[in-house]
Amino acid sequence: MIKHTAFIQIIAGYFTLTLGVSLIISSDLGAGAWDTVYVGLSNKFGLTIGTWSFLVTASLIFFNALLTWEKPQFKSFIGTILASLGIDFWMELVFNGITVTHFSVQIIAFITGVALLGFGVSIYIRPQLFSGPIDGLMIATAKRLNISIKTARIINEFLALAIGFALGGPVGLGTLFVAVFLGYAIQYGTVLLNHLKDKGLKII
Repeated sequence: MIKHTAFIQIIAGYFTLTLGVSLIISSDLGAGAWDTVYVGLSNKFGLTIGTWSFLVTASLIFFNALLTWEKPQFKSFIGTILASLGIDFWMELVFNGITVTHFSVQIIAFITGVALLGFGVSIYIRPQLFSGPIDGLMIATAKRLNISIKTARIINEFLALAIGFALGGPVGLGTLFVAVFLGYAIQYGTVLLNHLKDKGLKII
């Protein structure tokens, strides 16, 4: 059973990280590898970006189970649902109809998005209650191919990027930036959260 404070952390984390994802997408400078898949599917077949996020990641939960011959990690559906709702909240309600045209504003939106994405991830992973389907795919790929986690992650990211590119998703220079610097954003977000905890903010 998920504790009350842990559930608040998870919701806050996904609310923050999906804001980051939405700002990155809205900047039109290139999105993360998997986000290019969701956007590409949305542009090509309709439905919202959040809906495709749910359909793809929910499918991964069962695909990962097949790869490892283990039971599906049903707790991962919590993150799948929250991510889907969060993306559609920001993209369909808050940023709907807003077009970023000035390059300076695009840069600000993109960098802010990466920072918020990393910070959001650092919040939701603190309770360590479940791993996301994409992380699960990384682990399953490593087990199935008998390769390192790092290599499995690279393979999965390039595969997602190739699919996103084929679907006409927002692949750009920003995509590379996200791949390189998201880890740093998560790391600094974790440091900030630890500092806030030391100051007495027990909720995080």
